[in-house]
Amino acid sequence: MAKKVVFGAFATVLLVAAVIGVIATVVNSNHKSEEEVDTLPSTSIKSLCAQTDYSDVCIRTVGAVNSSASDPKAFIQAAFQAAIDEVNGAVHLTNNVSAGATDEFNKNAFADCKSLLEYATEELQAAMTESHDVDGLARRTDDIKSWLSAVISYQETCIDGITQPDLQDSMRKGLTTAQQVTSNAIAFVDALSSLFKSFDLNSINITTSGRRLLSDDGKYPTWFSAHDRNLLAAQSRGQLKPNVVVAQDGSGQFKTISAALNAMPKRYTGRYVIYVKTGVYKEYVMVTKDMNQVFMYGDGPRKTIVTGSKNFVDGVGTMNTATFAVVGQGFIAKSMGFSNTAGAIKHQAVALRVQSDMAAFFNCRMDGYQDTLYVHAHRQFYRNCIISGTIDFIFGYFTTKIH
Repeated sequence: MAKKVVFGAFATVLLVAAVIGVIATVVNSNHKSEEEVDTLPSTSIKSLCAQTDYSDVCIRTVGAVNSSASDPKAFIQAAFQAAIDEVNGAVHLTNNVSAGATDEFNKNAFADCKSLLEYATEELQAAMTESHDVDGLARRTDDIKSWLSAVISYQETCIDGITQPDLQDSMRKGLTTAQQVTSNAIAFVDALSSLFKSFDLNSINITTSGRRLLSDDGKYPTWFSAHDRNLLAAQSRGQLKPNVVVAQDGSGQFKTISAALNAMPKRYTGRYVIYVKTGVYKEYVMVTKDMNQVFMYGDGPRKTIVTGSKNFVDGVGTMNTATFAVVGQGFIAKSMGFSNTAGAIKHQAVALRVQSDMAAFFNCRMDGYQDTLYVHAHRQFYRNCIISGTIDFIFGYFTTKIH
């Protein structure tokens, strides 16, 4: 226990010291107790904030930590809390600004905006939870950076969905500080990641997540579990027993994919496996945020096809044109096709929208014209997939690989 306390204090000091350029004075102090960790002087806060793109905002939003915190980790916590407060403020702003919407398209855009900002708040809260202790920060720096980058992508998607110039301008201004404090939080975690990599943390039982996208065999992302590999292998051998089967001819439990998803137990643990038999499924599918760890596979990308034709020209916001949308974490799809048949004349028309963190697609096909694949800033992996049309990557920190 004493050893953990010593390392906790030491790593905390290193976290701050590395960013402000005084590591050398800390390395020889690795036997300090927690009582010896002082609050950050104002000059150190300025130095730390200088590492961000918005240093004045940094000092204004988290500088108060100097007067009350005995643990420098509180500085990062304050950065996350500042982002949460700003995003929550933006949620209230959508209610006010949306009153000026003069058409149904923009009214719907504000409803989307509110949902996106609620997703952003959830991502920020997850990041904040993991930053409460040094062990969590060390193990999950890449997770935290992914969540924070997704927050920025949600904010941009919110703004881009509004087409009424005066309302878009109001939301852009209202989200400016939220984007800045989120960017600052990413800068802190970036500094943390660099710090942990500069020390041999494995010798003290802390493992960083690293930035490698692929596993050693190059076939899977590094975050893909052994259990999921075994599931894919079993499916390839025809030895996998799905939880439910979808078949248009009535040979399965459900005739539509949406019905199969809606029947998924709310508190299911482990992989929920859905087999979708050959057929062209004309439906709009949403894997919601509470549908986590779904594995869906078909009979082939030209045999099991989900298709739709929603598009921007007909008055649907880009993100809502998706034939198949994935939000729930850890989604896997194999041997399926996703299509939007609206055509080039209809502008944005998404076949597949992926908002899921740690999602993976194998031997899939996405067919469309503009924004065929619409990807938010999360860790995603695509192997042996074919995409016709264009890909829209909502910017941020993400690790996407398409073979």
